Amino acid sequence: MSQRPSTLPITLGGLVRIQPLASASRLHFADPLRQVEQVVLAQTFERLRRCAPHVLVVLHDTAAAGGWSLAAALHLAWERNVSAVVVSGAVAGSAGAALAERLNMTLLAIDSDPVDVALQLAGQVSAPAAARALGQALCAERLAEQTHVRGVLGVLNSELQNAPVALVIGETAVAGRVAALQDKSNARRVEVEVQGPDEQPWARLVAAVPVNGPMAVEQVESLLRLARPSLQAAWAQTRLDSTVHSAHEQAAFGLLRRLAAEPPPEAPAGPVEIETPPWSSELGWQVDGVNRAVWLTPLRPSGEPSEEVTHLVRAAWQRGRTHWPLVVDGDSWISWHSSEDPDDVGPLRRAVTAFRDSAAAHRLVIGVGQAHPGVAGLMRSVAEARLAAHVAREQGPAGVQWFDQVGASAALAWLPTTEIAQVADLCLAELMDARDRMALVQTVLAVLDCGGSLSQASQRLGVHRNTVLARLTRARQLGLAYDEPEQRLALHVLCYALASLWTQSGTDE
Repeated sequence: MSQRPSTLPITLGGLVRIQPLASASRLHFADPLRQVEQVVLAQTFERLRRCAPHVLVVLHDTAAAGGWSLAAALHLAWERNVSAVVVSGAVAGSAGAALAERLNMTLLAIDSDPVDVALQLAGQVSAPAAARALGQALCAERLAEQTHVRGVLGVLNSELQNAPVALVIGETAVAGRVAALQDKSNARRVEVEVQGPDEQPWARLVAAVPVNGPMAVEQVESLLRLARPSLQAAWAQTRLDSTVHSAHEQAAFGLLRRLAAEPPPEAPAGPVEIETPPWSSELGWQVDGVNRAVWLTPLRPSGEPSEEVTHLVRAAWQRGRTHWPLVVDGDSWISWHSSEDPDDVGPLRRAVTAFRDSAAAHRLVIGVGQAHPGVAGLMRSVAEARLAAHVAREQGPAGVQWFDQVGASAALAWLPTTEIAQVADLCLAELMDARDRMALVQTVLAVLDCGGSLSQASQRLGVHRNTVLARLTRARQLGLAYDEPEQRLALHVLCYALASLWTQSGTDE
């Protein structure tokens, strides 16, 4: 069944996008959402007095001539609650514009014959669907001129005005107005799926259309569909630019790493101060100061991340911190903050805090290195951040660890916990078959971590001391003889590996 065209009246904002009003001068433009239900060609004040509300008045002859005529006409139009007044540019002046602004009345000045303009406008107002179709055609031209995603969203939001539009990937708004995602009782959500170059769903265009607004849902949906080819082209261009930029950054960071690892042969023994290459500034990088690196890595790395994931992580990380780089390095990403003060950690803490929701969504963990100066210091901080990120994996998704707080326990992060935990299936078969194995292992681990103190272990676990004692007895009965000196170290490591794996997976499977 064919879709019936909308019979909603056209708005003033819709009229001024198409000729003849597209070329009119806006001496004052009050409300683009104001509806226009009729056009009146007013030759006399008597005709103006008989105007109904929501009409557009085109003044000519007596009504527009003379020193006080335009002022009187504006007052009458304001009293009759008309939508706008159109007058010849030869009559309109600064005084008329000032009065229109004071009355908050839309006043447009034209250079064409008022009669011809009134006839054209009458045809447009009597056939609002045709006028909107013409407006959509002009909007399509503007969309086709856009080469960036944000430009396309800018045209849509300009065209739809009170219906905010956002481009959403997953549950994140990557462009447009976030207000489109807010649940409101007086707005209806319209969604249009956007496919990527591989013809798979890539994103959604989401608009919140006011229930009592001047635009029909079908009209908004048509505009969103109209924007899809421009979005796909802009996205393809962005991916191409992003790929080139990412490769450029990876190569540049590789050169920095080589500079730090291979000092000049004529350099004296000991620490060598490496001059920051001038091309680093071309990338917008700051390396001369004191650098503190950040390592963003998946909770469970599975090879080099895809370009789509890198793009999303880059957008989330650089939101509000566009001067901070983000370089792909193997299965992870490197960023850093450079400043003159090594104790200036405020911006970095705010950045990490702001990124934690995105880190949880992408199941990433974050490691932060210490502050060190120059190129060599940056590479040292990167190594520290990477080590801290390994420790952060114990906290699960969105875990954050600062190298300053890691200490000697960082060595535990490099243990092959998966392989060690597999030993438990062979050596502690009875324990691994028990339903309460997680509680038993965590209890033994807490007691060993606390040097055998049952009181400290009970505080750490948040249970009564007698509960700890009962669990230890049961663990010993199931083969976990933690108090035998010759097995204590091995069982401590084994319990740590099991607890780490269960914490990361969220289960004891």
